[in-house]
This record gives sequence, C-alpha cells and structure tokens, in this order.
Amino acid sequence: MSQPSRVLFETLASACAARGLDLACALPARAYNDAVAAAYHLPDFGRPDALAVVVGNTRALWPTLRRALRADPILGASPHPVDDFCAGALHAALAKLPAPPRHELRLASDLPPRRVAMQRLADIAGMAPLSPSYLNIHPEFGPWIALRGVVVFDLDAGDAPSPSPSPPAPSACERGCEAPCMPALQHALAQSRAEVTGIVDVAADWESWLAIRDACPIGRAHRYDDEQIRYHYTKDRRWLPHGD
Repeated sequence: MSQPSRVLFETLASACAARGLDLACALPARAYNDAVAAAYHLPDFGRPDALAVVVGNTRALWPTLRRALRADPILGASPHPVDDFCAGALHAALAKLPAPPRHELRLASDLPPRRVAMQRLADIAGMAPLSPSYLNIHPEFGPWIALRGVVVFDLDAGDAPSPSPSPPAPSACERGCEAPCMPALQHALAQSRAEVTGIVDVAADWESWLAIRDACPIGRAHRYDDEQIRYHYTKDRRWLPHGD
C-alpha cells in the first residue's frame, strides 16, 4: 500500500473503531469490480485501482450502540436504529479525516442503484472469506461479524491486498473443516420451507438460523451476547440495548 493510502486507511480504521466499527480492510476497487456484475460496481473516480475500504464490526458494536441509544431518543425511535447508527458512525469517522481526497460511501443497507454485494466484497478483500453456508468467516472472529459499508477514495490503492494470479492461501473453511454448518443450513431451510415457498423468513425460526453460526468452530470466543443475537435475527426492538 502506498504511504498516502496507508495513512488514510489507518486513520479511517482508527476513527471507525472508536465508534464500534472495529473491522476494516483495504483493496483496489478493480479487484471487486472485475468480479461482479456492473449493477453492483463501486465508483472508481476514473482510476480502476482506487482505494476501497470495507468496514464492519464484531460484538464491539453493541456497547457503543447502547451509549448512543441512551443519548439520542431520535435514534431510539428510528425504524432501523442499527443501520442508522452505523451510517452516522461512518460519516463521523470520515469527517475526522484531515483533508481527504474525494470519496464516496456505500452502505450495506443501500438499495439499487447504489447496492454493493457486501459479502462478495469482504470475500475478495480477504477480510472474511465466504463459507459453504454463505456466511463470511473472519479468520479470528469467525461468523460473529457484520458488514456495514465501503468507502472508495480518489486515490490509488498502491499494493493494497488484491487477488493474486497464484492460488490464494486456503481459508479456514478449506483447511480440513468438516463443514458442520451445512447440516445446520439444510435444517434451517427445511424449517422455513424456503425450498417450497422460495421465501426465507429468518425471524420466524431464528434459532435454526443461529445454529448455522454456532456450528462454526472458528471465533466461538467472540460470539455475540444474547441481546445482540436476538436483535440481529428478529429485529425485535425489545432486544435493542438499554442501560449501561
């Protein structure tokens, strides 16, 4: 990574981490754009190797969100408080950058024409490879992560990580894992009758979907707490964090 892009990346990653978004990974926009349909492309400001920074979180988000909800009744009344908090945190982190180059933020919650294939992006960036059960698996935190957005800067990424012509190092899922997630996935699909209806209603049988994450042997020490898990799967506002 060039010195300007490295400094920019490290400054942004630090500002995001202070707001509960503690995962960041850099890549050239081209690495992602070459792998997905045009409808999902990132902007590149006319430079294909523009610096793109993927941002996400572990369970570290929840204490920060708890404080924000206590301090901001408007956020607490939002129909999408977690998405709104993460968007605000990303904008606030970007505002901390000293004289940044032109940039564009795309959120995981954005709809077409701004939609990004976030799981593919995290996979290509090397942040969290995709597993057979369609979960992104971080090498340390396992499936206990969420992807929140990507910022593209009008600045060359330099030698930021990108797919290599040689075979990449095997992911944790490829290093002899017996894929205990797959029986759990098949059970969840059967419980939701997704193969019959074509619709996956995660909230209706959320514990079956949670079992897919719980089956993964990677990152178990970083499992979300019960409150965060229940809100993640059900979006039931009773499970939003309250108090200290």
